[in-house]
Amino acid sequence: MADDAAALPWKADVVAARRGDPSAFESLVRSVQRPVYGLALRLLGNEAEASEISQEAFLRAYQNLHKYDESRPFDLWVMAITRNLCLDLLRRRTKVKTEELEPMKEFLPNGEASLEEGAIARQERQSLETALGTLSADDREVLALYYVQKRTTKEIAQVLGCAPGTIMARLFRAREKLRKQMSPENPT
Repeated sequence: MADDAAALPWKADVVAARRGDPSAFESLVRSVQRPVYGLALRLLGNEAEASEISQEAFLRAYQNLHKYDESRPFDLWVMAITRNLCLDLLRRRTKVKTEELEPMKEFLPNGEASLEEGAIARQERQSLETALGTLSADDREVLALYYVQKRTTKEIAQVLGCAPGTIMARLFRAREKLRKQMSPENPT
């Protein structure tokens, strides 16, 4: 029984939330809110839209909790909902606005790095964000799930509803596109 709880950490909260316990659903939300928001932010590139989509994803999860399959990880189910909402929003956009990329708000980790090193690091991060902005939503999505969310190809396949081999191929193609965008021969 203890192994069951370790394998399905959300099961007790899901059962309690289905019975109407608001604190159980709140616990579910807290456990996955950062990765859900992170995915939405990576796909949309806009903090306000990512926040709205995250809230909508949790609302949909709550409304459809009776449809949740307890044999699947709860976080992947909510991530799939978030992904679908993001893709719907991206389809409604008339064009992708790369100018809306949020400026990098990271600070140097300590005072030991020189100003030059900090400027180079900021430029590299900005170049990466700019290059990511040129990729399709599908490419950004698979890269974000793999590198930012640290998901396995199997987990990504569950979120996207395809085979793990398809995910590996999409990752390869997305990395190649990103590599070409970041190459010195390609001025972005």
